[in-house]
This record gives sequence, structure tokens and C-alpha cells, in this order.
Amino acid sequence: MPLASGGTWARIEDHLQTQADADGDLDWRTQVDSTIVRAHQHAAGARKGG
Repeated sequence: MPLASGGTWARIEDHLQTQADADGDLDWRTQVDSTIVRAHQHAAGARKGG
């Protein structure tokens, strides 16, 4: 599927989020626990010196 340009997906997400919030379907309380947040295996160990 080609990527949409011009923020199409951002507008769709914004609309759905607004609608769900108005319906009371969203819980905005969040927590992030570092024991479950992981970097991708390729995120570490970048080559040095360009």
C-alpha cells in the first residue's frame, strides 16, 4: 500500500481519536514501564566514523 502524503493518516487518526474521546471510549491515563520498552535490535551498535 503506498503511503499517503499530506498528512492523510494523521487526519484519520485525529478524527478517530476525537470521536472515540467524545464517546468516552478513551482512557488518557497511561504508564510506560521501561521493563517492557525495548529498542529494536538494529537500534544499537551503529558504526563509528561514518
